[in-house]
Amino acid sequence: MIECYLIVNGRSDGHVMLPSIPNRGDIVSLGDHKAPHYLVHRVEYRNNSALVNLHVQKFANEVSCVNAVSGYRNDRSFVDEL
Repeated sequence: MIECYLIVNGRSDGHVMLPSIPNRGDIVSLGDHKAPHYLVHRVEYRNNSALVNLHVQKFANEVSCVNAVSGYRNDRSFVDEL
């Protein structure tokens, strides 16, 4: 497990233990649909450390995340290309 610190608007919002380091655009969930969800904007590796800073955008819960993030569990902006 990798310890990742969540950074929202330049301030720490706690940390999570993740099995792998997420990529930009990934969603980090704390396991409960009512808990905050995070959209990863940037991954920052710390020198000589196993810690990783994730610069994220915070959403109050899964529903607000789904409604705000295009392409995450919805297809509202899906364009069928021929």
